[in-house]
Amino acid sequence: MKLSPCQAPLYGKCVLTVDLCDETLCEGEQDEVLFFLLFSGSVQTHITSTLKVNHATLQAVCPAHNCCESVLVTLFSTGPDGLVHSLATEPLVFVQDLAFDMAQFLVSAVGQTGILEEALLLDEHQIPLQECEKLDLSLSLALKHLTLPPGWSLIGNNTRMDPQETLLHFAARRGLSKVARFLLKQPGAREALSLRNRQGDTPVLIAQSRGHTALLELFNM
Repeated sequence: MKLSPCQAPLYGKCVLTVDLCDETLCEGEQDEVLFFLLFSGSVQTHITSTLKVNHATLQAVCPAHNCCESVLVTLFSTGPDGLVHSLATEPLVFVQDLAFDMAQFLVSAVGQTGILEEALLLDEHQIPLQECEKLDLSLSLALKHLTLPPGWSLIGNNTRMDPQETLLHFAARRGLSKVARFLLKQPGAREALSLRNRQGDTPVLIAQSRGHTALLELFNM
């Protein structure tokens, strides 16, 4: 068995391709044989089903994991007789990728006005549309995987609603609808949606000026 890729982000959801070697192919000659993967870590274990691409290739969606470490991925098969067979084992390394680093920074920077505004006002026009779409997916998955600090809010400690850049402004600038959908479920979302930044813009106004219609629909729900 050969896994590709051999690394996965902590939040999972990437597609793993499993190339079956000669010693495992005989187990898959019958269409009724099913394959599944067991991910064994130091604390967590996961089981996932697989999809047969062809007689020599399987695919599976990688699960999320609780920490950066190397886990053992074991391929099992089961047939009409109900018996489970262990076929092969390969390592897979869960890593903290750029999206996860970015999610941690954004969450921790809320409430630190100077740091957050400097980061959020980077020239987003330098990011190609296709890269923004990839960022939207990976960053939203990373944010969902994080454990938010107790009492965390999108507006920090800004109880007076002073002009402030928020993560919703950040999502609105780049058209990150998946990120925005996650943020709108978090504490302080209603206040952040109507909060103006130092330029006088709310997230709604920014999304409107950038032509992000999907975000506008989301903000107006």
